[in-house]
Amino acid sequence: MDSKSSVSLSTLFAFGPAGIIWAFLPVHLYSLNASYTIISMVSLIPAAETILFSPFWGGLLDRTGNGRRIILAALLAETAGFSLFPILTSPIEFVIVVSLMGLFTSSFIPVFSAMATWASGQYGRAIGGFWIAASLGYGASTLLGGVVYEFYGATDLFMLGALFGLAGCLTVVLLDKNILSTTVDVQSSRGYFGLLRQRNILALCTVSILAIIATSAFNSFFTVYLVDTLGTSRLLAGIAAAATTLLGAVAFRFIGPLNDRVGRKPVFMLGTTGYVLYFLTIYLITNSFIVTILWILPLYPFIQSSAAALVSDYTSKADRGKGLGLLEAAISLGGGLGPLAGGLIADRLSLRSVMIFSLSTALTATIASRLFIRESLTRKGSPIRLESGVATRVSLVFQLSRRDFLSRKQPSV
Repeated sequence: MDSKSSVSLSTLFAFGPAGIIWAFLPVHLYSLNASYTIISMVSLIPAAETILFSPFWGGLLDRTGNGRRIILAALLAETAGFSLFPILTSPIEFVIVVSLMGLFTSSFIPVFSAMATWASGQYGRAIGGFWIAASLGYGASTLLGGVVYEFYGATDLFMLGALFGLAGCLTVVLLDKNILSTTVDVQSSRGYFGLLRQRNILALCTVSILAIIATSAFNSFFTVYLVDTLGTSRLLAGIAAAATTLLGAVAFRFIGPLNDRVGRKPVFMLGTTGYVLYFLTIYLITNSFIVTILWILPLYPFIQSSAAALVSDYTSKADRGKGLGLLEAAISLGGGLGPLAGGLIADRLSLRSVMIFSLSTALTATIASRLFIRESLTRKGSPIRLESGVATRVSLVFQLSRRDFLSRKQPSV
């Protein structure tokens, strides 16, 4: 099995259990009489851990080049956590175990996405390939999880998550240990503070926080809204969750290369604008079928793929794990603040009020991305070198200089 396929397969199994937490754990906690605020902690605490530890895991990858050990430790923690779920009885116990798992699983996105770019200079396509595998893992677990949860109950659902984690462990162990590793020139690294002093990365992280707050504030409670407010079944909620991730996998197949063709910034703005229209529409329409169809539309690939491709453009191989770790920390900050804000608003007002909050935040993110994100590709898809906040197209300068030299007239003799 080649390096690309190995990374994709281990990514698929790693993200399967995460899909079960995202889609079904809020519904299970709600059945245990947990408040919306407690339910939001399932997203908030792991997000806080990702903020703290995602840059650490990315830096560890940059320093050692050994992605295999990092991923294996995270998969073991994930498998152990899901194995404990069946014996837990209170919402707080679930929050604690998910939090312990999050210490290790916060490595998934920066490490897997960095490894995906090692073998390809087309970062948009490489990041898209990573997210295809992750989305397939999400989709498979939520589709199977919906059936298991509906007909067999929560215990079998949690064992399904443990099986995904165990399969991931076996995949990593059986692979050639050199496949998930590389050599890195540590001397060329700029370090965390050097990256954050780069205006491009700081602006991208800030705008990404706004975008993810907008999407996660309501979408973290969407399955609860679908089951409790609109009266659909848990099976339909599982099918909807599976559909959105599987469609996302298909979308990444096209959106990844689109980043390389038209540029990262336009793709990012398509995503934030799409969320503005999405939240406006579901606020005005309460038909469960239409709301479900709108929810499964793959908007998040536009934001995720373009942001990761931008960071890959902004960083060298020696800093890519750290750069993607910082981006994931920013995204997780938004992913934690969004559900917290959504939970507080829902407890005091209603879930429909959360839609208004998400709509206004998505609009703010769209405007901010237009003003502050700096493109890293020309419209023809050729790279731009970004130094000290000034975009310089190296190839253009070289071509003009060469043309000027050739067009000079030789002096008369």
